[in-house]
Amino acid sequence: MNPATLAIASDFVKAGIDKAGVPLTASLEAYLSITFARFMGRSIGVDLLTVRVTAALDAGAPRDAIRALADECLIACAFFEDRLRRNGAIRHYVGLGQTTYDAADMTEQAYGFVHMRDVIASAVDRGAAEDGRILIDRARSGSTTARNELAQGNVVIGPWAAPPKGGLLWN
Repeated sequence: MNPATLAIASDFVKAGIDKAGVPLTASLEAYLSITFARFMGRSIGVDLLTVRVTAALDAGAPRDAIRALADECLIACAFFEDRLRRNGAIRHYVGLGQTTYDAADMTEQAYGFVHMRDVIASAVDRGAAEDGRILIDRARSGSTTARNELAQGNVVIGPWAAPPKGGLLWN
């Protein structure tokens, strides 16, 4: 990675932040820029992502190897969503990425996974309107941009019962 590649990646991430309307902490923005720069011009192994992550976790792989798999999951969720969707819901892969970052002791990245994914995916101009089922799948995975887009069409995702006392609250 050279400074020019990092500058391009940083500009891409900033454009995604503006387009998505999802603010990232300074450390997440820097991490995302560096991660995106590392993947520029490289192939990513989208196939068998769940199997590779599970095998690495079961084998007690080093932290760097687990982090690299989490980064692959993040990039795959942002750029290759249609391909991942052939094998399951996107919320599975979002959860896989969060779990993998958590296993690498990267708590901020684990909690910020959905937001980092939204930023990268928003920076890409897909041109076509999204299918409602895809937006609902993204919203169920925690995507703020998908929830906002559904809200514009008067669709709300949530649990319909009152939130439990002392538990987690849904937005």
